[in-house]
Amino acid sequence: MKKKRTLRNHFILTSYIFIVVSVILICMLSYMILKNYSYKFAIQSGQDMVQQKNKDISVKIAGLEATIKDMIYNQEFQSILSDEENGEKDPYLRRISVNHSISRASNSLYMIDNIAVFSKNGEMIGSMFEFDGKTNAAHQPWYQEAELSGGETIWLKDTVKMVSDNYGSHMTVSLVKKIRSVYSTNNMQIGESLGYIYFTLNLDSMMNFTWGEYENSGREIFIVSGESRIIGGSDMNRRGEFFDISLLDQNNNNDYIVFEGKKHLLTYDGTASFIDWYTVCLLGKSYILKDAYTAIMVCIGTSIILLLAFFYLSVCNAEALSRPIQELEREFEKVEKGEFLLETKEETGIEEIDNLCSRFHVMAYRLDNLIHEVYEARITEEKLIGEARQAQIQSLQMQINPHFLYNTLDSINWMALMEGNQDVSKMILALGHLFRNSMNTTGVLTTVKAEIENVKLYMYLEQVRFEGRLDYQVEIDEEILDAVMLKHLLQPLVENSIKYGIEPYPDKGKIDIILRKEKDMLTVLISDSGKGMKQETLEMLCGLWEEIDLVDSSNQEKPGGIGIRNIMKRLWLSYGENASFLIESSVEGGTRTKISFPFTV
Repeated sequence: MKKKRTLRNHFILTSYIFIVVSVILICMLSYMILKNYSYKFAIQSGQDMVQQKNKDISVKIAGLEATIKDMIYNQEFQSILSDEENGEKDPYLRRISVNHSISRASNSLYMIDNIAVFSKNGEMIGSMFEFDGKTNAAHQPWYQEAELSGGETIWLKDTVKMVSDNYGSHMTVSLVKKIRSVYSTNNMQIGESLGYIYFTLNLDSMMNFTWGEYENSGREIFIVSGESRIIGGSDMNRRGEFFDISLLDQNNNNDYIVFEGKKHLLTYDGTASFIDWYTVCLLGKSYILKDAYTAIMVCIGTSIILLLAFFYLSVCNAEALSRPIQELEREFEKVEKGEFLLETKEETGIEEIDNLCSRFHVMAYRLDNLIHEVYEARITEEKLIGEARQAQIQSLQMQINPHFLYNTLDSINWMALMEGNQDVSKMILALGHLFRNSMNTTGVLTTVKAEIENVKLYMYLEQVRFEGRLDYQVEIDEEILDAVMLKHLLQPLVENSIKYGIEPYPDKGKIDIILRKEKDMLTVLISDSGKGMKQETLEMLCGLWEEIDLVDSSNQEKPGGIGIRNIMKRLWLSYGENASFLIESSVEGGTRTKISFPFTV
């Protein structure tokens, strides 16, 4: 037998199941979206960090190469090596000259730990710091490779090691370069081998990792040599440790791997084409999903509160529906017992139930007088049920939906056209388009073209309102019409210019809106011919942008207008330090707002 439920319990159960299922689905969908977004953002930021670090190292290596070349290709330095080869210079004076050249090079390059210069026959003829003077290049393991080279810099991979000095411990690597003549004289010919330069490079200075540099980002980034050793990184304690080089597989790049027993997102790339080094970035999966977990917990907490509130309201509504039904049930019992005289009850405020009770009273009265009208009473009851359903349908049809406003505006527009009032029609069409754009919450980005069209609609309505007291001009390069920008970025700025720069004063005002591409940035300029703002107000707004990463956009007690603060916060969240927000103003000189952010299509 099917278990029966009361109207109250049935209403609460069905309503609650629906809302619980909806909340669960929303939480699951939100988690999946946030998880995917966090994953993509982590990959992009990891790639940016790796590329930036590779770029920094490449720039420093290029500087190193330039400094060494300036030294060894110096005509005086090459003459010293040539004279030494031909025995034409005193050894003591030669060493002084060589050491002087080394000193000049080391002063301009802090990454060098030591430099030694060898003549063509392998004799050590000068050094930056104390060096074994009896060392002969021909006896060094690198000599054969350097002798056969064409003068390119040779990185001696097996010389990577940890050294300690008065400044602490640091990683070093040695390099050697064959010195070739670039001048033609009586003593030397172009391309002739003159000797060798051997130098030790401070890897910590070159890589320039600092303690806690990536701590707030939750990332570990380090440089791994081809011999699987960590030679530098954000965690200085890892220097010299071994890293599983097999993890650096292309299939693992931008994917999760297990590192030290935990899942991390791996992003890596070769540090430079001429060195067997890799720049590796690891980000814990738990850190990636931290924001998603937080958002879901907030969603769940909010949902629990809403569910409790909904449960309370459901019980109240169920009681309001169930109580008059129960009273009506008791009256039915009285009629079954032959008691046809029923008391008149107060109305419940629910039309269907009040009508039902009223009709039941009439039915009971007539049943008491004319039993043969029972059939007609049943017909009446069925008719009442039909009327109740029809009333419910009509009630649903009268509910307002987002299209009701648009349909109403369309109707007013047609009426204006029929009356021949083109101005009213144009305003209604502009207002309708503006409403549609404002209520469109799909995504956070739009094109420059769409944003400009939205602003033009707004400015048209404002011009009508100001009755000729407001002019505006839009200047925009054709090449940026399809560029991407934040949605609803221009209209709040224009609205502020009108509200604070034009509206308070009786003089005619003008708004200039300029959008152009400057290098790889999209620049927005909005200026007005108003009276400007006070210095303290200007300083407050400028200070708000400088500390925008600390401002909570939901806190209405923060200084600055809601629109300006909202724009600043969205710019910061979207572009970070790549965006800029500048406000310039002077009394009687108007206000000028300049926004810049990366140009993308």
